[in-house]
Amino acid sequence: MSFFNFRKIFKLGTEKKKKQYEHVHRDINPEEVWEIVGELGDGAFGKVYKAQNKQTGILAAAKVIDTKTEEELEDYMVEIDILASCDHQYIVKLLDAFYYESKLWILIEFCAGGAVDAVMLELERPLTEPQIRVVCKQTLEALTYLHENK
Repeated sequence: MSFFNFRKIFKLGTEKKKKQYEHVHRDINPEEVWEIVGELGDGAFGKVYKAQNKQTGILAAAKVIDTKTEEELEDYMVEIDILASCDHQYIVKLLDAFYYESKLWILIEFCAGGAVDAVMLELERPLTEPQIRVVCKQTLEALTYLHENK
């Protein structure tokens, strides 16, 4: 019997090593660092909460995503890596990220004003042309930054 078959029979060395990611804490409970202080809504992939850092008091939007596999986790790494590499006034900043008990926590800068569509719903009217001009200008500045930084 070859050594390879021996290892296979006894399942030695067959367990996949957990991949480490630069911007994601593993096996640390995010609720030890961040306190959930409210619910902001449902995102496309999970719930979004308002969270506060227990040490600094900084507020964040916490996107909490249930993942089934390590491969599914890897799909979200692109978003996390892009957010981590961006430094622009009109792009939300990545504050923290955790992978704990099959849940991915992405904590981004909290924007108190909320999403533009939510503002329009709150106002019960569309934005004015000067308001649209500001939103478009800031969006285009952020887009230019992204293109310049590939």
